[in-house]
Amino acid sequence: MNRLTRYLVPFAAVAMLAGCGMKESFADAGLEVAKFHRALDAGRSQEIWNNADPQFRSASQQAQFAKLIDAVHRKLGKVRTSKQVGWNANATTDGTFVTLTMQTAFEHGTGVEQFVYRKRDAGHMALVGYNIQSQDMMLD
Repeated sequence: MNRLTRYLVPFAAVAMLAGCGMKESFADAGLEVAKFHRALDAGRSQEIWNNADPQFRSASQQAQFAKLIDAVHRKLGKVRTSKQVGWNANATTDGTFVTLTMQTAFEHGTGVEQFVYRKRDAGHMALVGYNIQSQDMMLD
């Protein structure tokens, strides 16, 4: 084995393993988005709040978050379809952060949702950020 190969093989192996972990993280985040949508459809903002990351809960007040979720549900209705249109991952010492951007069709309009999840050491995914952009919601 030549010298270059000896150095490249370990890096390639690490890259492949990291890629598998990221693919799994995106799948896990997708499952969390589905849970979020089920709770949204059922009007269970408290469930979303309770399952969110402590960083999320410290960034806003529970009452404000409940008003946002209730407004999304009231103005846009239940989720009909949601399609991933973007993604990002960032691994830090505080965990792996996975961002999914979803194009979501609701009963009464559409919106682009952005979800940020943190994957901790045990593999648990917790919501760190949520944002929705919807003209249908704002103009209603």
